[in-house]
Amino acid sequence: MVTRAVRQSFPMQEEAVVTPGTAQQKADFVSPSALKIFSQNKASGCFGKANAKEVAQTIASNLAANELIERVDVASNGFLNITITNQWLESNITTVGRLETVEVQKPPRQRILVDFSSPNIAKEMHVGHLRSTIIGDSDCRCFEYLGHDVRRVNHLGDWGTQFGMLLSFMLEEYPDYQTNPPDISDLESFYKRAKKRFDEDPAFKEKSRLRVVELQAGSPQALEIWGYICKVSKDYLQVIYRRLGIVIEDVGESFYNSMLSGLVTDLRARGLVVESEGALIFPLPGQPVPLMVQKTDGGYGYDSTDLAAVRYRLLDLQMERCVYVTDSGQLPHFQQVFEAATICGWHHPPTTRLDHGGFGVVLGSDGKKFKTRSGEAVKLIALLDEAKARALEQLKKRSEDPAAGHNTHLSGEAFEAASELIGIAAIKYYDLKQNRVSTYSFDFDKMLDPKGNTAVYLIYAYARICSILEKAGAEALTTAKATEFRVTQPSERALALLINRFPDVLDMAVEELAVHRLCDLLYEVSVKYSEFYNNCRVLGAEEQSSRLLLCISTKAMMKQLFTLLGITPLEKI
Repeated sequence: MVTRAVRQSFPMQEEAVVTPGTAQQKADFVSPSALKIFSQNKASGCFGKANAKEVAQTIASNLAANELIERVDVASNGFLNITITNQWLESNITTVGRLETVEVQKPPRQRILVDFSSPNIAKEMHVGHLRSTIIGDSDCRCFEYLGHDVRRVNHLGDWGTQFGMLLSFMLEEYPDYQTNPPDISDLESFYKRAKKRFDEDPAFKEKSRLRVVELQAGSPQALEIWGYICKVSKDYLQVIYRRLGIVIEDVGESFYNSMLSGLVTDLRARGLVVESEGALIFPLPGQPVPLMVQKTDGGYGYDSTDLAAVRYRLLDLQMERCVYVTDSGQLPHFQQVFEAATICGWHHPPTTRLDHGGFGVVLGSDGKKFKTRSGEAVKLIALLDEAKARALEQLKKRSEDPAAGHNTHLSGEAFEAASELIGIAAIKYYDLKQNRVSTYSFDFDKMLDPKGNTAVYLIYAYARICSILEKAGAEALTTAKATEFRVTQPSERALALLINRFPDVLDMAVEELAVHRLCDLLYEVSVKYSEFYNNCRVLGAEEQSSRLLLCISTKAMMKQLFTLLGITPLEKI
């Protein structure tokens, strides 16, 4: 609406800027667009306007009051201060309360692929895989909620030179592997022993190099051993993914192996690659380092595989958007891959879109990269176990101190299930609430703090809403859903306005790959609900039905946000 008013007032084509208002601004939304227009056109006379306030007044005159906008005030600095009508807020809250779910207007359906998690075969997942796995999952959940056709791809490191080492080690240590297969469930130990031989024994190293050639050539024996190692690894990975509630499709580097020679032939024929010291490189304009399409020995590396992958995704799968969720350090590599895809004619922005959802590293409490005392990366399964154990201890303390008002509804096996949910929720939320490009320090005490902006606090807040609705009873809730929500107090309005911001926040989350905005909204809703509940009596009040409807809407909103973050809340604790 503001954009239309701006274009109606002045010969402008860009979109207006509109942001949520602050308490100091005393407005639901504000727009600084008049100030921007005046600043940009001041030298040319700014259409006869003496200052930004006059520009804003002209725009405001074209922003007529309607079902959404109650009034527009012009501040002395030229900001437009916009107040939304109570009727519009009330109508939406009534709809959400009656449906007990949150629905938004769906955008045009797109085919979207998210490449995330991507651990290596024969290695345990460690804390470095945490961010990619849960950020990528949340991105997928947002896209799926909006009705897009989403492919969740696990680009496993299941191919390459390290497999020659693993195959050779298997044949030497377990020559009867076919009848007496080794127990390599401790993948890390198997990998380390193989690596030790590789580093210390030149003959073993050469033998391993030849095994890679055999594997790439399709040797039945090499493929059989490779398949066994991959199966053991994937079974282990599924244990982690199940605990995290992650659904993902394994499409590893090996999937693209058969496409690589054809890729090279195609790029050669089009004159896009050149020879350099026996290797084939793909020079990119303005880039000091080219992409290595084929190594001197005829082998292929990450550059080759990622080029084949992006071509397959855009041409064969006809994806309209691909999101790569890896650490920020890999951004230069993917910028090269995306540029190459454009040069090759596979990528046609803005019809197709390639995004790198880079993220910062996880640090320890000492501000250094999070590692064990022995200097190794912290295993992800150890983190999940620790989080569960700490959550269980916290719940038991709560149950043992009913006199202090911290009693619990849980008992027996429910303790175990609740501690698993809360522990994993604590890890997920603490990570997702960070701006993804930032680094952060891993701290269990802060994650599991029942006060402040944590999953524990939010889950307890959600359970309290559920408790209030349970106390109201089925008959009162049925009556509430047959009535309409009405704003009678400022704290009711503040909560209703925040719930109505969800579509805007979700839009920003998917456009900017910024799921931390959903965390911000979830926490703000919880805080505003607490203020509403403290200021407005619900049960037994004259406005009981209307306020119960607001409670139902708040529960629906929080549940939807939890779901998008991959967190399962508890209705009783």
